[in-house]
Amino acid sequence: MPTPAEATRLLQLARDSRTRGDLLLHLQFDVAQLSGEASSWGSAENRMQRDDFVGYFLSQVENLGWRLEHTGYAFVESGATTSARFFGTGEGVVNHGGIEAFFTFRAV
Repeated sequence: MPTPAEATRLLQLARDSRTRGDLLLHLQFDVAQLSGEASSWGSAENRMQRDDFVGYFLSQVENLGWRLEHTGYAFVESGATTSARFFGTGEGVVNHGGIEAFFTFRAV
């Protein structure tokens, strides 16, 4: 979910686009974060932090006169942490990044 400031900015963008008479609106923001730390055993301790309020935010956009047409997602990696495995060979890898969502709306 976007931060409160980002949500305000995106909702204003939706209002401005509707006022201009745009037929399409495209928004994108993070909907989840993947993080974690390497363990002393060399395993990956990944954690996914999801946002349960994405539907609420999308409903607010639809209340401004938009209808959700298409959604897409991409994982955007921001880094990784590795550690040697205690038993066996190789390394444990912990990826970091966000799930970026792309929402296309059509004017109602």
